[in-house]
Amino acid sequence: MASITHQGIALSVARYVEQVLMLLTPIILIRTMGTAAFGEYRLFWLLVSTVALIFPLGLPRSLLFFFVRLDSQERQRYVGQTVLFLLTLTMVATLLIFVFGNALPPGMRQLLHHHGFLLAVFLFVWNLGLLLDVLPNAAGQIRWQAQAILATSALRAALIISAAVFFQRLEEVLVATLIAACLRLGFLAYFIPRYCGIRLFPLDKQNIGEQLRYAIPFGVAGTLFHMRKQAEQWIVATMFSSAMFGSFSIAATLLMPFHVLRGVLANLLLPKLSHLHSLGSHAELLRLNNQGNVIVSAILFPTIAALFAFSDEVIQFLFTQGSVSGSPVLRIYLVETLISVEVTTLLAAFGQGSSNMRYEAAIFPFAVLASLVGVSYYGLPGAAIGSVLATFVVYGFFLRRLSTVMNVSIVRLQDWNNLGKILGISTVCALVVRLCTDILNPSTPIAAIGGPAAVLVLYVIILFLSGYYRTLAEMRREWDRDVPPDLEAPKAFVA
Repeated sequence: MASITHQGIALSVARYVEQVLMLLTPIILIRTMGTAAFGEYRLFWLLVSTVALIFPLGLPRSLLFFFVRLDSQERQRYVGQTVLFLLTLTMVATLLIFVFGNALPPGMRQLLHHHGFLLAVFLFVWNLGLLLDVLPNAAGQIRWQAQAILATSALRAALIISAAVFFQRLEEVLVATLIAACLRLGFLAYFIPRYCGIRLFPLDKQNIGEQLRYAIPFGVAGTLFHMRKQAEQWIVATMFSSAMFGSFSIAATLLMPFHVLRGVLANLLLPKLSHLHSLGSHAELLRLNNQGNVIVSAILFPTIAALFAFSDEVIQFLFTQGSVSGSPVLRIYLVETLISVEVTTLLAAFGQGSSNMRYEAAIFPFAVLASLVGVSYYGLPGAAIGSVLATFVVYGFFLRRLSTVMNVSIVRLQDWNNLGKILGISTVCALVVRLCTDILNPSTPIAAIGGPAAVLVLYVIILFLSGYYRTLAEMRREWDRDVPPDLEAPKAFVA
């Protein structure tokens, strides 16, 4: 079996190719369709992504936790009941959208009026396709999942970009988007019978209850988290024009690569942490999580620092001069990304869904209020303030809860020493290169490409000159260490 690092590399490469294509797509769309149609396209995805983030209630991701604890027959039942849950919940979401459509922002009401049927079909296809993001991972088919991601992302980009270039109208672009989603669903239809199987009926009440008891608290917590993240986008969509919302959404687009790497880490870790938890190996579990965070941060922190220092030039180069208003928003979100060290997998491994849900419920009103106040005083960038403040607070709650559950001090919950070193080196590199750029005053394309590249090169040079790269290399080798084979058999999950 491939090591965690090799699995992570394969999945990360596939996800990054997907994100590059997703970044390329809006760059072409905004130049072929115009800012107004592009804003409507982003509103379409805001509505779709909101439904996809809220209504599945964490059920697909629960398969990452359960699969390592189930036999083949039980796996088929869990896949079947998850499919039925997704279809039912998507039907509820679609009905709510059309019943309460008049309460949506004006741009979204117009979108429903002209493309309502297409949106409804797309929601069913897209939400059912969410299983493709977790099921191969849960079944241990990382290589297959990486190949599927590459194929579906390339087909999606080709279809959408072709529709935009040839027709230059929103309707054809949305039809191409639906065709791409159907192709994605086709990959899932191929995977299920070949690698894990499915059993829809008869339903097993015990299995359903077990999955719901585990998944729903995490699902509600995830819903509240994503509502907190989406709230500022809805505020901007309501209070500003579609074009301004398009500029605001650019920040979220540029953050995708960071979320991808963190998401890959979480998805790789959760099945392994669930297995270690079932064995009672809590020390090994904590080591795996902490070292994973340091290894990923060694890549993320310098990249975040580089993008923070050159956000104006990067946005202007990739998009347009008129989109630079999204630069302050991007910098605020980068600070939030910096502090979002992966600890939710520990909560998931220890079944702390109820605590997670309570913390997210407590922080949600504060985050929305902070964003509303921020918009009133600071305009477009103010909408992102609530997320940063809420992230600071909720991570404090998470660490305190994990410290209690695991009977480990907060100091030991993460490798704060190495995380601090990596952050310090990254910050110094970004400051030095930014100062040199201000003195030399190069053109925008050179600054947008050369500036971040220089930060990363300087970062690598410092790692080698200081010898710190040896520490990271040793940590990576230890991270790939196999779980001791002489531990007990897995224990059943008790909610």
